[in-house]
Amino acid sequence: MNFGKDFVELDSTALVTFNALDFHPYIKYRPTPTKQFTLRLHKPEFSAEELFSSIPEGLFTYFNGIHVKGKLSYNLDFFVDLSNPDSLLFESELKRYQFSVLSYGETDLTKINEPFLYTAYEKGEPIRTFMVGPENPNFRMLEHISPFLQASILNSEDGGFYQHRGFTEDAFRASIITNIKERRFVRGGSTITMQLVKNVFLQHNKTIARKVEEALLVWLIENQGLSTKDRMYEVYLNIIEWGPLVYGANEAARFYFNKDASKLTLAESIFLASVIPQPKWFKYLFDENGHLRESMSGFYKLLSEKMLKKGQITQEDFEKLVPSVELRGPAKLLLKKIDKMPVDSLYDNEDQ
Repeated sequence: MNFGKDFVELDSTALVTFNALDFHPYIKYRPTPTKQFTLRLHKPEFSAEELFSSIPEGLFTYFNGIHVKGKLSYNLDFFVDLSNPDSLLFESELKRYQFSVLSYGETDLTKINEPFLYTAYEKGEPIRTFMVGPENPNFRMLEHISPFLQASILNSEDGGFYQHRGFTEDAFRASIITNIKERRFVRGGSTITMQLVKNVFLQHNKTIARKVEEALLVWLIENQGLSTKDRMYEVYLNIIEWGPLVYGANEAARFYFNKDASKLTLAESIFLASVIPQPKWFKYLFDENGHLRESMSGFYKLLSEKMLKKGQITQEDFEKLVPSVELRGPAKLLLKKIDKMPVDSLYDNEDQ
C-alpha cells in the first residue's frame, strides 16, 4: 500500500490468490481535487483450468464439474473522474488460446437449441412455466415474427447483437457514465445474450456472484458457438416479459392488438419495443384518453431513424409512420384507470 497527500493505492506488486488463481491488481483512489478511481488488472496467459477449478463448489452451479483445456488471458483498464464522467475509461477483454471445453459437467448449456421448459421468476419466486417450442401454440419461429418487431427490438435493446460476442464495452461505458450523472441506477449495459442467459439459466437475484456467473456463461455460449445468433434471438423473443403474465412476441401481439406476431405493423412493433423496460407499467405510456403520450414521439423518431439508416425499413415506411397505436386486445381493459406515476421510474431498469 502506498499513501500520499492526495491518494492511496494498492501497488501492482501486491499478490492476490484465490484458490488456483493469482493476480496482481492495481487500485488507486484520489479524493482531491476531484474524486478519481483507477483499476488495472493484467493477467498474461494462464491455464484455463485454473479459472474454472478455482470456482468454489456450489457458488456457480452451472460450472459444477466443468473441465476445459487451453489458455486464457485477461486485461482490465478502468478510470473515472467523478467530476467528469464522460472521461471514463473502460476496457475489458478475456482472450482464449486453443481453448475448448472437454466436458460441461452437470449442466447442458446447449439446451436452448431444442424445445425446453422455461420458468419465469418474479422477486426470486417462480410465477409461470411454459414450453419454448412448437408444443406451445404461442411459440413463433423467427421467420414467423414480424420483421418490424425484430428490427425494433434489436435497435432498442442491442443494436450490435449480430456483431458482438456477448458484450459491448461501449454499452457498459455508457451505462456507468449515465448512472454516475444521475447518481442512481437508471441504466444497465446488458446485451440480448446477457438478458437471455439471465432469464434461461439464472434467477434474478442481483448479487456480484450472479453477475460473474452470468458473464462466464455468456462468454462460453458466444465464444464456443453453443448456439446460433438466430436461435438465441428466437428464444429471446419467445420468453421476454411484455405485460402482466404476458411472455413472448405472440402473446404480446394478442394481448395488445389481438393479432398474430407475424402481422404487427411498424408502429405496433416500436410500441412493443418501448414496453420491454417495464412491461407491467405499459399503461403509463398512455394518457387519460387512451392515446400514446406525446413524449413517445421522440422514441418513435429515434428508433425509426436507426431502422431507416440500416435499411430495415423503407423511406415510405419512415414517412408514413405515426406515433400512435390502437389497443384491441385485453390490454385495453387495463387502461380504464391510469394512476399518476413518476415518468423517470419508467426507465429504472437493470437491462436498459
